[in-house]
Amino acid sequence: MPRVSISIPRAAAAFLFSLLQWMAAATDFHVAKTGRDSDDGLRPGTAWRTLYRVNRHLRDNGLKPGDRVLLRGGDTFEGGLTFSDAGGGTEAAPVVVCGTGKRPARILSGKGTGILVRETPWVVVSNLVLQGRWDGDGDGIRFDRLRPSGGPVSGAVVSDCRISGFAWHGVMVDASQREHGYSQVRILRVHAAANRHAGIQVYGGNPSGRTRRPHADVLIEDCTAFDNPGDPDLVMHHSGSGIFVDGVEGAQIRRCVASGNGIECRSERGGPVGIWLHACRGGVIEHCESFGNRSALRDGGGFDLDGGCEDCVLRHNYSHDNDGPGLMVYSYSGAPYADSGCVMEHNISIHDGRRGSGYAGLQLGGEEGCRIRDLLVTNNTVIAPEGAVTAFRVLGHGVEGVVRGNRILASPHAALLSLSGYGHRIRFEENQWWRNDGRPVFVVDFQWPVTELARWRNSAGPETRFEVHAEIFADPGLKPLRGKRPATSRPIRASLPRLEFERSGPQGSRLSGPGAE
Repeated sequence: MPRVSISIPRAAAAFLFSLLQWMAAATDFHVAKTGRDSDDGLRPGTAWRTLYRVNRHLRDNGLKPGDRVLLRGGDTFEGGLTFSDAGGGTEAAPVVVCGTGKRPARILSGKGTGILVRETPWVVVSNLVLQGRWDGDGDGIRFDRLRPSGGPVSGAVVSDCRISGFAWHGVMVDASQREHGYSQVRILRVHAAANRHAGIQVYGGNPSGRTRRPHADVLIEDCTAFDNPGDPDLVMHHSGSGIFVDGVEGAQIRRCVASGNGIECRSERGGPVGIWLHACRGGVIEHCESFGNRSALRDGGGFDLDGGCEDCVLRHNYSHDNDGPGLMVYSYSGAPYADSGCVMEHNISIHDGRRGSGYAGLQLGGEEGCRIRDLLVTNNTVIAPEGAVTAFRVLGHGVEGVVRGNRILASPHAALLSLSGYGHRIRFEENQWWRNDGRPVFVVDFQWPVTELARWRNSAGPETRFEVHAEIFADPGLKPLRGKRPATSRPIRASLPRLEFERSGPQGSRLSGPGAE
C-alpha cells in the first residue's frame, strides 16, 4: 500500500495545537446531591455536593477557558453561584455552567441571586431551572460590572433556562453608571415568568449627559416572558416589562413572545411594555408577539422604540389585546439621544389600546423639546377594538417622517386618526382607512372632526404639520382567520396571524387632497 502524506498548513497546525492544549487543560467539576464537598469534584463518582463548595473554588482558583461546572440533571441545589474576577473563558473555549442530561438541574436561590457574573468573560449558563423569592433582592441570572471603565467584557450567554419568582429580573445584563458593559450577549430559549421587576432586561443605565451606549452586539432569540407583574412600590421608575433592552449598539430581538406583564406597575413616569428598545442604535425587533400586557396607570403596550432610538427597526411583529399602544415610537424630555432613522414596517396590531384610556393601536409622539426625525411607518395593519378612542394617534412635539401604505380600521364612534401637538412634519401617502359604520372621521387637536384629513384648514393659518397624498377610505374586507388568542393562552412560538383580504364588497372612495389621484 502506498504511503499517503498529509500536509497541514502552518496556521492550521498552530490552531490545532492550541485547541488540543486548552482541551487538555480544561477541567470538569461535577456537583450532585449524592456528592461530598470533601471530594475533588473531578468525576461523577467524586462530585461535590453544594454550590458553596463551587463558590469556594471560584474564589480561590477561578476557572480557565473550557472549564465546566456540571450540575447533575434532575438534582436540586440551594443557594447561588458567584463568578467575580473568576478568570473566565474565550469565544472558542467558554466557561460553562450547566445541568447535565436531558433533565435540567434546579437552583433554589432563596432571597438572593441565582447566578452572578462580574468581570468574567465568556461565561455560558445553560439547561437550568432557577427559582427565587419576591421577598428577597435577587435576580435569576445577573451579569454586571464592578469597574467604571476599562472596555467591555465579552461573552455573556444564557440558553435553555427557566427562571421564575425573583424579586428583580429573570435575566439582567447591567452597566448602570459604567462607561462599558457587555458585548456579544446571547440570550437564547429562555423562559422568564413571574419575576417582579422584569422578565429579561439589558440595561445601560441612564446617567445625565450619557455620551455612549455601554453594551454592544446583543441577541435575544426564541425567548418567552410571561406574567412579570412589576413592583407597585417602585413609583419613580417603570417596572413589569417582558423584554427590555437599553443602551445597546446593535441589538436583535427575534421570535420572542411577551404576555401578561406589567399589571402591578403604578409608575406615573411611564409604564411597562411587552417588548421594547430604549436608547439603542441599530436595533431590530422582528417576528415577535406581544399580547395581554397590562399596567395599573400608564402604557402596558405591545412594542415600542423609545427614548433615543437611532436606526432601529420594528418589523413583522404581532401585537394584540394590550392595555396600551400596540406599536409605538416615542421620545421624552431628558432622553439621552435624539430619535432618528427608525422604521416601523409590516406589523399587525389587533385590539390594542383596549382600556379606552386614549391609547391607539399605532401611536407616535414626543415631549416638548424632542424630535423624532426621518421616521418611516409603512405597510402596517391596525384593527382598533370596540370602545377605543382612536386607531392611530400622533401627539406631542416634533414627529417628522412618512406614513405610507398602512391599513387603519376603527370601530364606530372612534376616530381613524387623532393628530395634535406642535412641530410635526408628517407626509401621509396611500394609506387605507375604514370605519365600520362607513363614516370617515379624523380628529385634529382633540376637538375638530373632519371627514377627510386633507380638508382640514387651521384657522390660524395654513396647516404645516402634515400633508396628505392619495389617501383612500375603503373597506379592505380584512378578516383575521387565526392568531387572535385570549390573553390567558400560552403560544409555543410567535407567528403573525393570517389575514384574508376580500376583493369584493364596498369599494369606497379615494380621499381628495394635494397629490390625490
